[in-house]
Amino acid sequence: MGRQLRQRAVLLAAVLLFCGFTTAAFAYDEPAGSPEDHVGTVSADCSPCHAPGPGGGLCDMCHPTHGMYGGAVAKGPHGLYTSATDRCGVCHSVHTAGGAKLLPASTVTASCNTCHDGTGGRGVYGAILARTGVDPKVTGGAHTVDTTSVVPGGDAATGGSATMSFSGAGGTLGCDDCHSPHDSQTVTGFPSERWRTSYPISTYAAIKTSKLLRQHPAGVTTAVPEYGSDWCLACHAGRASGGSVMNHPVDSSTTASPAFVYARVALLAGDEPTSSTVVGPLARSNRGYLMPYPRTDQQLSHAPICQQCHEDARSVGTLTEDAGDAESFSISSTDGANAADNPRFQNFPHETTNYRLLVEGTPTSASDDLCLNCHPQEQLP
Repeated sequence: MGRQLRQRAVLLAAVLLFCGFTTAAFAYDEPAGSPEDHVGTVSADCSPCHAPGPGGGLCDMCHPTHGMYGGAVAKGPHGLYTSATDRCGVCHSVHTAGGAKLLPASTVTASCNTCHDGTGGRGVYGAILARTGVDPKVTGGAHTVDTTSVVPGGDAATGGSATMSFSGAGGTLGCDDCHSPHDSQTVTGFPSERWRTSYPISTYAAIKTSKLLRQHPAGVTTAVPEYGSDWCLACHAGRASGGSVMNHPVDSSTTASPAFVYARVALLAGDEPTSSTVVGPLARSNRGYLMPYPRTDQQLSHAPICQQCHEDARSVGTLTEDAGDAESFSISSTDGANAADNPRFQNFPHETTNYRLLVEGTPTSASDDLCLNCHPQEQLP
C-alpha cells in the first residue's frame, strides 16, 4: 500500500510540474479572495478549488487534453460530463454539502459566489465595489439577485412591472434563472468582452462563449436560441412596442427576420469618422453604439437591439451629421484595474457604473449623450 501511495504521489507531482510549465493552460481568476494577478503554477492556482481528476491531474479536471483553444474552452466544471471526468464534485458534495442540491452554500446564489463574487478575481458581482469603493447597487446600476420577483416592464400588455415566479430565495430572481450551471440548452456562442484569464485577451479573442445563458430564461416556454433583444424580452416583455405604452423600438424576432443579435449587428466600418457600416459582433469595439444618419442600407430594416443602449459603461464616441466617430476600444488589464480602459469593467448585465445599466449616462441619471449616438442634433426636426 505504501509503495502504491508513493507511486501516485510521484505521478501527481509530475503532472503538476508539467501543467505548471504549460503556458497554454488557462487559469481563471474568479475564486473569491484570490489574488488579482492569478498566475503561476497549476498546483498553486488551481488546487485550492479543483481536486485532481480520476487520472490524478488537475488540468484535465476542467479541460480536455490539448483542448484549451477548442470548443471546450471556458467550461470549467460547467459541462463536459463523462464517465471519465470528475467535475461534479467541484460544486456538489455528497455528504458534507452546505445547502440543498448538495451545494457548498445555503442558496444557489451563495454557491455561485464561492467563485464568482468579484472580491479577488473577475467575478460578476462585487468587482466594481472592490475596485472603486462605490457600490453600483446604490450609485449606478445592478441587476439584483435573491432580492425581488418584480420585473420592470414585465407586463407585455401595459409595459408596467410584473411579478414572476423565479427559482431564487423566496421565489426571487436567482443566478440559475438566467444561467444553466451545467451548460444545458444554452444559447449559441457569441463573442465576449470579458477578460477572464491571466493571458492577454488577444490570445483567446476568437473564442466564443454562451456565458451559460439559458435558451429558456426564467423558464419561459419559447426558446431563445441567440443572445439579443429576444433574450431580454423573455422577462421584460413590456419593453417591446406593441402594448398600450409606447417603447423605443427594438430589433426582435417580431420586427425583423432574421433579427439582429449581439453577435450580428450593423456597426461602423471603422473607428475613424465614417458613414459606412458592416455587419459584425457588437463586442470588442465601440462602433456598434453609433448609428449614422441617414441610416445605411444595413440599418434601414432594423431597430437597435437592447444591448446597444444597455451594456457596460463606456465612451462610445460622437455622431455628427452623417458620420460616426467611434472611441477606441481598450481592455488592457484585469477587470477594472486600469481606469483608462474603455470599457473599464465588463460585468453587464450584473452591474455597471451607469444608471439603469445604460451604455452612457451618469451614475444617477440618463443623459442626452446616449440619445445623440443615433439622433444627431443637426438632424432633429
